[in-house]
Amino acid sequence: MTAALHVRRTSSREPLVAEVAARIGTRPGLEALLGDLDRRAHRSVVPRLLGRRVAAAWGWDAEDRSNEWWPQGVTTTEDATGLGTVPDGLGGRRVAVVSSYAKAVPGPGSGGPVKQGARLTFLDLGTGAYRHVLLVKPVRRDDGTVDHEPVPVHAGGVVWSGSWLHVAATGKGCVSAHLDDLVHLGDGERGTAFGYRWVLPTRVDHRGGADEGTERLRWSFLSLDVGTRSLVVGEYGRGEKSTRIARFPLADDGLPAGSAEDPTLTRASEVVDTGVKGMQGVASVDGRLHVTTSHGGWLPGSLVTARSHDARGWRRTVAAAPMGPEDLAWSPAERLLWTPTEHPRRRWLVALRPPR
Repeated sequence: MTAALHVRRTSSREPLVAEVAARIGTRPGLEALLGDLDRRAHRSVVPRLLGRRVAAAWGWDAEDRSNEWWPQGVTTTEDATGLGTVPDGLGGRRVAVVSSYAKAVPGPGSGGPVKQGARLTFLDLGTGAYRHVLLVKPVRRDDGTVDHEPVPVHAGGVVWSGSWLHVAATGKGCVSAHLDDLVHLGDGERGTAFGYRWVLPTRVDHRGGADEGTERLRWSFLSLDVGTRSLVVGEYGRGEKSTRIARFPLADDGLPAGSAEDPTLTRASEVVDTGVKGMQGVASVDGRLHVTTSHGGWLPGSLVTARSHDARGWRRTVAAAPMGPEDLAWSPAERLLWTPTEHPRRRWLVALRPPR
């Protein structure tokens, strides 16, 4: 089963990204974005009954506790620098990136709901300042002009790997964007991106696949395991759906590592069939797998833990996190697990103490 699961990288859209960026704005880089954060999160207290393992929490601006956007994935600068590559413009800041998908977002004027796809929220963990960045795909129209479109993915997980951001796209695998491609829109172009000041075009796609006789992996969520230099991908499953976790090795540049025969094809190095229903996120820590599971909008979430190579020994910590915990990111320096919670007005970015 291990080698039967794979992911294939598409051709780079970098030249097209450059054309789009030149038409709609400039590419001033990550440092400029982090100097242009326009919202403020606040440190929050989560009642112990709602999260027994919560060590710290951030609450979002009131405008971001609505039904329109739903947080899903999380990654931090500890992921970004974990493989030994420090992104240009980081400047020593501690930053979290949270991915979200849009539900019914009102259109301009009296128009109906508009599908805005997915976005990434850059949060400075030192100051609480943050900004949303719309994820877009560069396209060339039939008449030869270049444009951009929303990226309609669930964004259930995100990994900051060097200068790359990988965003989970469920049945499609994942989409990958490079931070050098951050675009600051000109004043006249904000209407082309639903009013967003910043957009991030995706440069390549990584399409999940499987050999004949093996069910393709659903890329529901993902995280970075620095120790094994791998992308850890898991499936959300209920009922008869599969609940696997797979590892895909990463190259030094932060992208899935291909082979000498085919640099675009990466095969899974390990697959674990967990049997854990409703998984929302995974983190690999010191040979153990930590998984979040949710129980609806009114009951706290759980942390489930097992040794990486033996999924039979899962141990559940109930009420470990607030309602609706999602993707996980491990912070080795703090020895904490970060997860966003998704439900409106019960929505935090929390750091959890892992079970002993």
